[in-house]
Amino acid sequence: MHRRAFLGTVGAAGAVGTAGCGFRAGTDGDGGGTDEGSADGAGSGNGDDESGDDARPDGPDRRFRVGDDGFEVSVDGGPFAEFVPRGVNLGMAKPGRFPGEAAITRAEYDRWLAAMGELNVNVVRVYTVHPPAFYRALAAHNRENPDPIYLLQGNWIGEEHLISAGDAFVLAEEFDRSLRRAVDVVHGATTIDPEPGHASGTYDADVSDSVLGYVAGIEWPPTVVRETNRSNEPGAYDGEYLSSTVDRPFERWLAGRLDRAVAHEVEAYGVGRPAAFTNWVTTDPLSHPYEPFETEDAVTVDPDAVVATDANDAGTFAAYHVYPYYPPLLNETPEYANYVDHRGEANAYAGYLNDLVGATGHPLVVAEFGVPSSRGIAQRHVHGRDQGRHTEEEQGEIVAAMYEDLREVGAAGGLVFSWHDEWFKRTWNLADLSDPNRRPEWSNVQTPEQRFGLLAFDPANAVPLDGSGGAWTDATSATPAGSPAPIGDGDDAGNDAAAGDRELTALRVTSDAAYLSIRLEFADLGGTAGESADGGVDWDRTNYLVTLGLTGRDGVELPYGVDATSASTDFVVRLGGPDDSRVTVHPRYDAFAYLYGAEAGLDLSRYRDPEPGAFAPVRMTINRGYTVPPTGERVPFQSVETGALRYGNGNPDSPEYDSLADVHVSPATDAVEVRLPWLLLNVADPSRRRRLGDLWADGVDAYEPFEAIDVAAASYVPAGGEDDAEAPGSAAPIDSTPTNLAHAVPGIEGDRLDAVGYVPPTWDEPAYDERLKESADRLREVFGREASAPDE
Repeated sequence: MHRRAFLGTVGAAGAVGTAGCGFRAGTDGDGGGTDEGSADGAGSGNGDDESGDDARPDGPDRRFRVGDDGFEVSVDGGPFAEFVPRGVNLGMAKPGRFPGEAAITRAEYDRWLAAMGELNVNVVRVYTVHPPAFYRALAAHNRENPDPIYLLQGNWIGEEHLISAGDAFVLAEEFDRSLRRAVDVVHGATTIDPEPGHASGTYDADVSDSVLGYVAGIEWPPTVVRETNRSNEPGAYDGEYLSSTVDRPFERWLAGRLDRAVAHEVEAYGVGRPAAFTNWVTTDPLSHPYEPFETEDAVTVDPDAVVATDANDAGTFAAYHVYPYYPPLLNETPEYANYVDHRGEANAYAGYLNDLVGATGHPLVVAEFGVPSSRGIAQRHVHGRDQGRHTEEEQGEIVAAMYEDLREVGAAGGLVFSWHDEWFKRTWNLADLSDPNRRPEWSNVQTPEQRFGLLAFDPANAVPLDGSGGAWTDATSATPAGSPAPIGDGDDAGNDAAAGDRELTALRVTSDAAYLSIRLEFADLGGTAGESADGGVDWDRTNYLVTLGLTGRDGVELPYGVDATSASTDFVVRLGGPDDSRVTVHPRYDAFAYLYGAEAGLDLSRYRDPEPGAFAPVRMTINRGYTVPPTGERVPFQSVETGALRYGNGNPDSPEYDSLADVHVSPATDAVEVRLPWLLLNVADPSRRRRLGDLWADGVDAYEPFEAIDVAAASYVPAGGEDDAEAPGSAAPIDSTPTNLAHAVPGIEGDRLDAVGYVPPTWDEPAYDERLKESADRLREVFGREASAPDE
């Protein structure tokens, strides 16, 4: 590794290291008041009734600095000791609320900080100023626990705001003001007036003795970096506490912002601490010839170009967000893909980190890393660390391994993204399919960006998907109007008890903020409880169909050769066992075909005007294709069949829990249960019962209301297995009836499958329960090993 471009010295600013001093509650921070606010803190809006005890930093004085290899902490004037951040990133959103509503309560902060401590977390990073409740909770937690949780405080600037400005210097004053505000907040010395999109209130909790440092800004858009460098004269910045060492204006801008923030803290509070800026792979100082997208390697923002002066003994560091799956250079660069990690395994993520740490003179903190436990997926990784489609257990294994990777290559610490799931977020490949104004109101398990958390928010009163019947008591239900059709294969009623798996006794439908759930009940499902994921059911004998209609599309000919039509069908679910179960969609209602069909090479005429009985797989785009520059290799457009269904137990309390389970087979209760994510059914906002409209006529953003979902279920005898290339899973003929359906609920009239109307509830506030994911256990282990490791 390169040596640091600076060494911290105690000189002209010896007072900088005196932490925990300065102003207290009720003062105005820098004397003039960074923010104009009322003395009574009107506008805090968090509903917390708190005493002033949290304002007193009743603990040891701490000094913080960056040494040659990482952070160092001195307690009560003692020697500096190495400190390795084992942290999490904490956002400001929760279910039902956007981040700018600053709605997290004191009780939630208290609970979450306690849980973080139990996971051996020693740093929490926040991207912007949180409500006063957060700082009061942090002060209380650290006063009551011998092992404090330190804070890395950030300041936020919107990406769209930056792009609109173009030149970052246009926003210098605004950015400086937000950084000064962050400094005053952690010292408990300011009041912030209400402003849309920001936290507000009286900040009276001084947590400065726990503030490890500041990480300013966001992942810098390359267009802004380029425009800033183009619009301003070259030249370095020579500041009192931080300077820049290159002529690029963007690094000059950053050095100036950090210098002013440090100066404010020194002048107002007599204390200083490490300060850095956010960075990411796209603007790293390395050259990436294998990157296929020009903007992902077009500019450099180099942390080494911003250095601490001799007057700043606290120093600076590099803070990078690094995920394994994007940009494509992480997959395509041979040196990364072939890199062998400390385990002796190929590991592109460790390969990149090794390169980055080796090229960076400052100690480097991986300020964001992680993978989501979402059902959907957005990017592939060459070694399986994909953006999505991981169980909670797999998520934990990958996140723990990534932390080990970054430490093995010499990073000074790492912060997991993120502490909790965030329902308001969107992902590039699905963003067009949900109402942006209502995203926080429901849990979109298809969207990877919503599922990075260690803390899950499970919809309240959801069915556990484990076969138990208690949660279905209030479900909409229907029973069959007729008896099963005689098949004549020796398994009919009266010949063999096994015929009970064809006889449906009830259909039940319910829903919550994440799923539409369906339960099929049978006379005798057979099989062996617990024997396998499919319950030991003989799927060669019997398959099942579930039809779902939201649009009122009538007279639809059903697939799989069942020779039946439906009163209302947009989606058909076939249950044919763990490898042969999927959701299919009426081609005209296929959002994938509408958005990506041309790129995927589909014959779009078959979707605009489909053949009778045609249904399409439900797919999800994960790569729109690119060419690798040095080799000219074309990586094609890629998608996955997200309608394929996974069998397992969906109850988090079960030792067999599978967080990605869609179907559970329960011979013990003669039931098969299915849960389907709302977005899989083109529901753009379940909280208001709104769906996608006629895609080909009105586009994806013409949301339409729906009053009910028409649901029907049927059993049939498959003619052959999936090896039948002509019609895999198709039904065997039944001579005694007009259709090839053995039994149905609610029933069959001639060749028409009847349906029951299910009216999903609507809501203004989603009801949910908190739960630490299985991934948290793995993080506790890996963080705990380092926490208990002897000092070297």
